[in-house]
Amino acid sequence: MGNFFHRIYILDISTILITIPILLLVWSVIGGMFYKYMRIIGAVMAVIAIGAILYITVLSRGESGVGADFIPFSSFGRAKIQPEMYRSMLMNVFLFVPLGLSLPFVFGGGTGKRILLTILVGLLLSVTVEAIQYFAHLGMAETDDVICNTLGTAIGNCSYLLALLWRKLFKKAKERRTPYE
Repeated sequence: MGNFFHRIYILDISTILITIPILLLVWSVIGGMFYKYMRIIGAVMAVIAIGAILYITVLSRGESGVGADFIPFSSFGRAKIQPEMYRSMLMNVFLFVPLGLSLPFVFGGGTGKRILLTILVGLLLSVTVEAIQYFAHLGMAETDDVICNTLGTAIGNCSYLLALLWRKLFKKAKERRTPYE
């Protein structure tokens, strides 16, 4: 499984930047077409996303020392010297997109509530991961990781909004095909 995630990590940055909008679009079409089943589909996908996040960020790591960087956006300064930091930030965003894709379908309530709850879960999961990494000596605990992870969750939420739009379009198309009695 580690090899699978490593292959994703080493993808060209442009491939990742193209993949994110494609994921959003495909998932939103699925969400629009199968909206009444999306609570269960979203729940399954959320469990898979959380499992993948925990595997990549905690379970697959060996002890590597401890450190912390609580200065927001300091990664951008380091990236000027180490361009690989841009990949790291992008992958932190990408890692949490599936969580943002799936969770809005799981929660009840209005659109705003679903989106806020999803972002809150992404934020809390990210903070939890960073705390585990820090206290278990599994790497650096970084504020920028939390920011990027939360951004990824928020980006994933866009698919929910698009799914609502697709759902309306599919309903209108179905109504036009249904003959009046």
